[in-house]
Amino acid sequence: MTNYEHLPLPKVEIELPRRPRRGGGGSNKRSDRSSHGSLLLTQVSSLSKDIEEKEHLGINPKLIFKIKVRENDSLENHLPSLGLNLLAKEPKEKQAIVVFADDNRLTEFQKKLESYAGTDGSPGYLDDIKELVPLEPEDRIGALLKRDPLEPGSVIPLDMELWHTGNKKELQSYIDEVDNFLRDIQLGLGMRVSDRYIGEYICNVRILVNSDILELLLQEYQVKEIDRRPKPAFESPAEYNIPVSDLPEISSPPEEATGILVIDSGVQRGHPLIGPALGDADVFPDRQHQFVTGGPDDGDTWTGGHGTGVSGIAIYGDLAEGIKNRLFQPQVWLFSARVTNQNNEYQEESLLENQLEDAIDYFVSNYSNCKVINISLGNSDLIYQEGEKQFRLAATIDEIAYRLQDKNLVFVLSAGNFWYDSDSRELIHKDYPDYLLKEEARIIDPATAAIALTVGSLSMGKGSYKYPNDARIAIAKVEKYPSPFTRSGFGVDGMIKPDLVEFGGGFILDRDRIDHNDWGPAIITLNKNFQGSSLFKAYVGTSFSAPRVANLAAKLFTKFPNASSNLIRSLIADSAQIPTNIPSSLDQDLSKQKIYGYGQPNFEKAAYSTENQVLLLEDHQSLPVGRYCIYEVPALPREFVETKGTKTLSVTLAFDPPTRHTRGDSYLGITMEFHLFKNVAKEKLTQAFTDAKKIDDSDFTEIPIGDLTKIKLLPNLTTRKKGTLQKGQHQFTSLNWKYDYKPLYLVVACNKKWVDPEKNPSQRYALVVSIAHSDPKVDLYNQIKLKIQGQASERIRF
Repeated sequence: MTNYEHLPLPKVEIELPRRPRRGGGGSNKRSDRSSHGSLLLTQVSSLSKDIEEKEHLGINPKLIFKIKVRENDSLENHLPSLGLNLLAKEPKEKQAIVVFADDNRLTEFQKKLESYAGTDGSPGYLDDIKELVPLEPEDRIGALLKRDPLEPGSVIPLDMELWHTGNKKELQSYIDEVDNFLRDIQLGLGMRVSDRYIGEYICNVRILVNSDILELLLQEYQVKEIDRRPKPAFESPAEYNIPVSDLPEISSPPEEATGILVIDSGVQRGHPLIGPALGDADVFPDRQHQFVTGGPDDGDTWTGGHGTGVSGIAIYGDLAEGIKNRLFQPQVWLFSARVTNQNNEYQEESLLENQLEDAIDYFVSNYSNCKVINISLGNSDLIYQEGEKQFRLAATIDEIAYRLQDKNLVFVLSAGNFWYDSDSRELIHKDYPDYLLKEEARIIDPATAAIALTVGSLSMGKGSYKYPNDARIAIAKVEKYPSPFTRSGFGVDGMIKPDLVEFGGGFILDRDRIDHNDWGPAIITLNKNFQGSSLFKAYVGTSFSAPRVANLAAKLFTKFPNASSNLIRSLIADSAQIPTNIPSSLDQDLSKQKIYGYGQPNFEKAAYSTENQVLLLEDHQSLPVGRYCIYEVPALPREFVETKGTKTLSVTLAFDPPTRHTRGDSYLGITMEFHLFKNVAKEKLTQAFTDAKKIDDSDFTEIPIGDLTKIKLLPNLTTRKKGTLQKGQHQFTSLNWKYDYKPLYLVVACNKKWVDPEKNPSQRYALVVSIAHSDPKVDLYNQIKLKIQGQASERIRF
């Protein structure tokens, strides 16, 4: 079929009044304000006394405590007048906020409580407070440390996260005080602060302490959490032999081609398939420059070249196809950042956050074409569980993506690998794929990052290469079945994760053991030790599904050099399809979304429209917080509705809001959503929104337009609106689809969660609307193009 350039999404411009914000009144009035106020004053006195006792340690304490609140509290809006500042908000079921005081004596807060306990009972919003409680040491112990407590005696590196008060200078001073305290308290043990990372919302410190000092630090008000440090999780390879003499001449990519930064164990620069595409490679070592030593070449000896393997797929995408055709022509540039030592380990005394930030800042500032960041590493000990807050490393990635918005970077992360543990290896075959939906098979840190594309793994559906006629069993025998090691969602706040899936291989069950050295079901990529007879290796793991998506993203950036990162993410998700042939036990909407996300992407579908599939694009747009925007989708041709086949309408939205990992009520500071309408006049839709502004506390979904006019999109609104990448799709085959052959209307909403509208007045976003028919003879493109050319551009804003 002929490839066409995508078309613009038409818009309409009419200014309408802003809808009212949700009411901010307090909870039901208390009848016992006097006694309740006296109780709160007693609790304040206890907190103040406790902070005085802590000052003797030589570390200047910050009074941080928890306020337990009643349901639907409005206290958050009044904290500044109490001399308090919000640090974190717990999930709804816990009904609590964590605050810090400007004054450790809580002078202003006490005055308000005294007034509240008096005869007039004001201010009334204090009714929402149930009690004031200190944070206990148990609250500050991280998940890994709870699972594996410190043994007495030895000095161990740990991650200590501090409550971020917004004052970086103050945090630096506090960390210095902790460092002095550790160095002075027991000389000769080597206890100290070895590294620190202070972002906009995250403050993480690498400390070396023993169990005795750990107990003291767990009592510090400024400490949010202390945990064991992360460990990288990589996969094991098997060799695959192709002689060097069979290689054709390989040219470098075009100068203007997009580059992918692979943050990993380095890359073998001398490999003949890497050299022509390598833009730059460097080492980003620990702060002491003692652990990650040597050059940028793949230092990985333990897994035999993990970084080189990931880089090969990032450059070429499908290397197996290149081997088959003896054709290798890179279309993207490679940048490599080595952050691990020769054993694929991180430095105990340094923070990975600093290495990531240093690497990204270096390459992005020096190479304008460095647009895609691939991170195929994860901490398999940190498994996301429903209701938990965001992980620190994932939050750091989101923070970097937001800070570098103007650079339009697309982050691609692997979902992580799950190795099913059972009494017998044979149970892997018996229990597959149901075990992939277990809690222990959920995605890991940093795969939960909200602004990144998280990628799970698909099987190639191949059996054993070494023993093709043997009884050895391929666990996932069908192509595009989920790999037996992939991980599932959902992510933070229930957002769809992984976003996508790509080929990552499978493995063979050899009686009672798993054969990792059979490259039949594996992914072929480049071998670090290429000097012998083998240029290639076979790997399995989500580490190798992620760079396939990174390769696709880079090629799209080259195709659309002025695109925002939001548009690239939207195009990729729009092109993605969940495989039609999936295991029966996964053939339910929620199960499919947890495993496949939006599906496997396709470059051709993302890059081009065709006669029977047209994409309408909107990019570089911003919507004020609390407002709505309406787009007019041209009337669908009669041929589209009345020709037999599968008709598909799809809408994809991507945005990149501020995030905060201390918020249990919403990790995203701004959320967005969309709805698609048919059989409704523009005037009626406009009037419905005008009327809605008069309804106090009204929700967008309650706007009285009528269910019959709203096109049902899957996943449903409740599921899809939780993430920063949202795709809704409607498919039908009926020839009697109720439709008036007039324009469709797409409504996009921008909702405030916890951001300050003065600091974040609007949210940028991108949209893709896709209209497709399964019959290639249906010419949608030219009919819709003519309608757009004759349509006046307007936009409705609320």
